Amino acid sequence: MIPSLPKLLGLIAIIWVVWTLFRIYETRQAAIRANQTKDDEAAGRCDRSDTNHSVELRECKQCGAWVSGENCGRENCPY
Repeated sequence: MIPSLPKLLGLIAIIWVVWTLFRIYETRQAAIRANQTKDDEAAGRCDRSDTNHSVELRECKQCGAWVSGENCGRENCPY
């Protein structure tokens, strides 16, 4: 069974419409996320789960635990 030219053109048109709608949806979602980020930054709220933030960890010489420069809670901890 060989597809006819009108069927192929119709399929291409449907795929193009779906792809265009998806691009429009993604553009709107990106704009909403950007506005939320600007609002959060203006209000002083910061999402700590953001992948752009990092924490420097150091290994405690006494207990071997990795700490972020704070006391690990153990006796003789240098942090």
